[in-house]
Parts: sequence; structure tokens; C-alpha cells
Amino acid sequence: MSRIIFALLLVVCLVGSHHLQAQIVTPDLSPFATVTQKIGFNEVRIEYSRPSVRGRIIFGELVPYGEVWRMGANASTKLYIREQLTIQDQYKLPPGVYGMYAIPDKEEWTIILSREPWLWGAFGYSESYDEVRFKVKPQTLKEQIETFTIQFANVCMNCAEIQLLWDFTKVAFSISTNADEKVVASIKSFTNNPESKLAGEYYLAAKYYLDTNKDLDQALIWIDKALQYGPGAYWVTHTKAEILAKKGDYPEAIKTAKLSKEQAEAKDDQDYVRINEKEIEKWEKLKKMKRQ
Repeated sequence: MSRIIFALLLVVCLVGSHHLQAQIVTPDLSPFATVTQKIGFNEVRIEYSRPSVRGRIIFGELVPYGEVWRMGANASTKLYIREQLTIQDQYKLPPGVYGMYAIPDKEEWTIILSREPWLWGAFGYSESYDEVRFKVKPQTLKEQIETFTIQFANVCMNCAEIQLLWDFTKVAFSISTNADEKVVASIKSFTNNPESKLAGEYYLAAKYYLDTNKDLDQALIWIDKALQYGPGAYWVTHTKAEILAKKGDYPEAIKTAKLSKEQAEAKDDQDYVRINEKEIEKWEKLKKMKRQ
């Protein structure tokens, strides 16, 4: 009987010990991260795990040269896109989920976007699933990046750069969308309609052409229509001044900015008063330089 009781007590102790051990939770050495960026009309999201240097030699040892790397730790790094992207101004990437891999080397990296994103790391990777594969040059950083980082940088209305930074190495590649085509098509659809008399739409069309360095003569026509159908809007008048200045017509730009300033003062918008004052001062200097 004593042997049976001893055995039961031993089982209880072992179960209790296992239960206690199961309560211990430690932080991840390579914590999971998500980074999201709106580019044009497209939302781009990257999910990855972030290992740290922790005194190790990274590229060439921990991450061997010439071998496929998961771009992080744990599960493969994933790229989510809602609409088609253009990679490096030449590779079309359809909407979907992609595994992000790289083959690092001293002088050149191969970046891979794979149709198989659900692997554990790069185990089971097959080149047959590559959607896009291209080369980039690594850059040497002056300061060490302790924790592996993927970030969006140099973001514009229709483009951005995806940067990989770890240890003393930076690798980057560009992505862009077809948002510009969509915007221009919608502008043409509106402005080609002779019945169109919405001041706000003409203003947006002119402002977009100004901001994206398109046909400034056309932008001037549209901003005049915006003022015709919605007179007295000082921010619209200011945009006309900006278009004129970009065309190099500083006398008319200054004259128009002064009108915008008067309109802003009437509405007690001191921010636009100051903006116009600064622009007038700048354009006065440029006008003098142009005469010389």
C-alpha cells in the first residue's frame, strides 16, 4: 500500500511541476512587427520578425552569403498589397501576399518576392514560386543598426522605397503605383465635360497638376475656372499664385498673392496671411534675380 501511495504522490508532483513550468513566459528574442504604408490608393503591409545583432557577425556568418534568407527571423517575411505595384520601375507585382526573401552577398544582393509566403523561414523555398527576382547593391552604414528593421522611406504620392537595415548594412528598392494614371483619367473625364461647373473639382485638378509638375498652362486654365465658379476662396487664389510663380511669371504671382492675402485677412485666417507674405518676399527676390 505504501508503494502505491508513493507512486501516486510522485505522479502528482510531476504533474504539478509540469503545470508550474507551463506558466513561465519569456519575451521573444526576435519580436514580431508590422509596418504599413499608404502609397497612392494602395495599402502596403509588411509582417516580419526582428532579430538583433547581440554581438554577432551578421552577414557572411549568421546570415551566410549566397544562401536564401528569410529577411528576418522565425516565419517568412510577408508582403501584402491590395493593388498592383511596380518594383524598381520595371517589374509588375499583382495584388496578393508574397514571401520576401534575399540572397545576400558582399557586392550584390538578390531580392526575391515569392508566391509561397507561408513557409517557416526559408525552409522549403523553391525558385519555381518566384514572382519577381532582381539585384540591388548594398550600402555600408556609418552607425550600427542593432535590431533588424524594414521601413518605408522617401514616400511620395505614388511611390516609396522599402529599406532593409541591419548591423552596418542597408539595402533598398523602389515601389510605385499607377495612382497617377487613375487621377489623370478622372481629371480628364471631369474637365472634358462642358457641363462641369464644380469649383472644387477644378481646384483639385489644377493643384494636382501643380504638385506633380504637369502642364502648368492647363493648370492655370483650371484654376481660373475654379475661381470663376467659386470666387473669393483665398486658398484657391494662392494656388493660382503658385502656378504663376512656377511658370516664372513672378509679377503676376506677386499680384495674385497680394489678393490672396487680402482675402485671407477678410476671413481672419492669419496662417494664410503669413504664407502669402513669405511667398511674396521670396518671389520679389526671384523677380530681381531674373532681371539681372
